[in-house]
Amino acid sequence: MHGEKRYVRWLWFILIVGLLLRFGYALAQPTVHLFYGGNGGDSAWYLANGWGFFSGQEHGWFRGIAFYLSAIPTPPFYILYAGIFQQFLPEHETIVMMRLVQCMVGTATAYLACRLGTVITGDSRAGIAAAAFIAFHPAFIIEPSNIATETFYIFFAVIGLWLYIEYVIHADKAVSPSRLPPAAAIALTGLAFGLATLTRAVFLLFPIGIAIHMVMVGYRSRARIWFGRSLLLLFVYAAMASTWTIYSLGMWGRFIIVSDQFMPALWRGAVTNDGSPAVNDALLLENTDAVRPEGCEVDCKFYHATATYAEQIAASIDGDLGGFARLRFEELAASVLQPHGTTPLGNVSIRDSARDWLHGDRTINGFFQLTQIEGFAAKLAVWIFHYAAIVLGLTGMWLSRQSWRMTLALAGFVAYTVLTHFFLLALPRYLFPIEVPLLIFASVATVKLIDSRQRLSPHPIESAVT
Repeated sequence: MHGEKRYVRWLWFILIVGLLLRFGYALAQPTVHLFYGGNGGDSAWYLANGWGFFSGQEHGWFRGIAFYLSAIPTPPFYILYAGIFQQFLPEHETIVMMRLVQCMVGTATAYLACRLGTVITGDSRAGIAAAAFIAFHPAFIIEPSNIATETFYIFFAVIGLWLYIEYVIHADKAVSPSRLPPAAAIALTGLAFGLATLTRAVFLLFPIGIAIHMVMVGYRSRARIWFGRSLLLLFVYAAMASTWTIYSLGMWGRFIIVSDQFMPALWRGAVTNDGSPAVNDALLLENTDAVRPEGCEVDCKFYHATATYAEQIAASIDGDLGGFARLRFEELAASVLQPHGTTPLGNVSIRDSARDWLHGDRTINGFFQLTQIEGFAAKLAVWIFHYAAIVLGLTGMWLSRQSWRMTLALAGFVAYTVLTHFFLLALPRYLFPIEVPLLIFASVATVKLIDSRQRLSPHPIESAVT
């Protein structure tokens, strides 16, 4: 009991410090410039469409950015999130409040990682390590200040995995009954997964994998019960995810399953000369007849040329399937190996600078100049955390393979995300969500390595006798 209280105190310390670090970074960032298209990028687009969603207008302009509510290409959650605050707050306060909420959501993700680490190992130390990895990871400290979908997407996916693993899989074998009935836990898991899909459409098929996992768990015993549970999960998930489809049909007569960006993302993964939205639209316009809604310029995010993406994907492959596979593998590998979160820390690449130093003079003075790069220490910390997550995370997966009933869902999220982005456009930001399960597995490996070292170390009395 005393040991458990100590771990609880450590957890509170980690979460409070992690939250303060997030608050400190977020409050130091500029705000109002995000509302302007030339400076805000995707953030400005989310803010414009969020404002437009509650404006009562189908089409309009906000801070120089056009919005077309009848043709929103992305899932709606973050647009709604960006729009709600703008109904009550000025521009500066809107950004501040959005960031502060995201800081709390990011800290909650660290707590969920603690729960998952504890459940899959039965060891509170693994949970504390997982919470610390995420609470103090520089990229996770930085991310809540971005007006982007990652923070909420990661949270919804992780809370769904936590509910499923702790209250469905783990509770099924626990001696004492769970505080949450399995049916309720499955329904809440479906709702969480639905929210994840309504935040990032790439999550769309993952719940099917969880349903398959349920069938695998119940294959040898109680197959009918587990099959029924898998159907319940898919029913609740589909009901939640389909709300956007129902709304779009009823409001605009438009049939859409979460997003219409799957083919564009597949197209961007197949071509080598994609870029900004304006560049991509220009590429689609080449040698095609185009129809644009009235008032839409060439860089409208939702605009598509009349030529199908499938035709252009086929043309880009042009019989060279091996070349396409090599292109996708190289882009995916680069996105996995390059950590997300270094860009806000400075414009000079620490990787490129280190490579230049290794291939250059390799002097002490050159190394000292390398350490003077803007944001060097923080960037180095991001790289260390990232590669520790990969190496220790994969090690933890292997070490916990005997507990596949509880760990396969976490490992499956990593595999699903990586495999999906083999076909779709891969960027470090898109692969960033896998860092959470990798860090949870890294906590498993850390605890097992510590225990192994302690077993190998001689007892102090034995050492004295020797």
